[in-house]
Amino acid sequence: MSADEFNEELYWSLIDIVNGLLTGSIIGGYYAMISIGLAMTFGVMRLVNLAHGDFIIVGAYIAVVLLNFVPISPFFTLIIVIPIMFCLGYVLQRVLLNHVSVQAMERKGLSSNYGLMAPILVTFGLGIFISHLLLGIFESDARQLKNSLAFSAIRLSEDLNLSLLRFIFFIFGIIILIVLHLYLNRTHAGKAIRAASDDAEIAPLMGINTAHVYGIALGISMAIAGATGVMIGMIRTFQPFDGPQFLLIAFGCVIIGGLGSIVGSLVGGILLGITQVLAGTYFGPSAQLVGGYMLILFVLAFKPQGLFSR
Repeated sequence: MSADEFNEELYWSLIDIVNGLLTGSIIGGYYAMISIGLAMTFGVMRLVNLAHGDFIIVGAYIAVVLLNFVPISPFFTLIIVIPIMFCLGYVLQRVLLNHVSVQAMERKGLSSNYGLMAPILVTFGLGIFISHLLLGIFESDARQLKNSLAFSAIRLSEDLNLSLLRFIFFIFGIIILIVLHLYLNRTHAGKAIRAASDDAEIAPLMGINTAHVYGIALGISMAIAGATGVMIGMIRTFQPFDGPQFLLIAFGCVIIGGLGSIVGSLVGGILLGITQVLAGTYFGPSAQLVGGYMLILFVLAFKPQGLFSR
């Protein structure tokens, strides 16, 4: 091999690595958006919400309905989707999930194991109901929220490009993470949520309405899920039964980052995204999922509590 050929091969190897790191990080921000809501519900309510992926799809379909009535950019649908999903989450928590929470089961004198399983079974059934309801209303046709930025790219160099839409979502995810952190640490309502998370029995003695706090927490989780659904709809097509695949991504991120850690969801998403992109680059597209699962297994083997668990 001549020196020129070696230099050219080295150059393209570096381009592949840099592209994998950049693209993987951008995809990781998109993964973090999928998982932040799940991490929050577990961190605050100890609720493993198996319907989380289906709520993401609900947000996308609300945007579809809005666009059928008003021909606007999908970005503007977030103004309506986020409040609708927040209200839906609050009502769902107050009407249904508060009655099957771990604390509610303990008050009824049931075992802690039953208290852990009850909300899991309820959200599992809720996810099945939502997916079939969406199928009945919208049928199985694939939908997409078309926008002018879908094929735009940020040109970093002659051989490096980033998807503009995914980059916007990455920045949006960072902003949500910062806002959520400030809300939980600087506001009275955020401190009440943290107090209920720390000790659900003592919090009511301090004047905190835990049912209301849990409603706000799930409302925030579902508002983020709805916004994520709109963003996913702008990137790719979606169908009523796509929820479980997003749930798997969310679980992967929170397992890597640590259950209940919002910052861990971002780091876990970025690590998962980089691993998948690099695995696909060097071993083919079919290796992307394998690479992601191997990373999850590696974390479970050496730090099963996650990187940022508390």
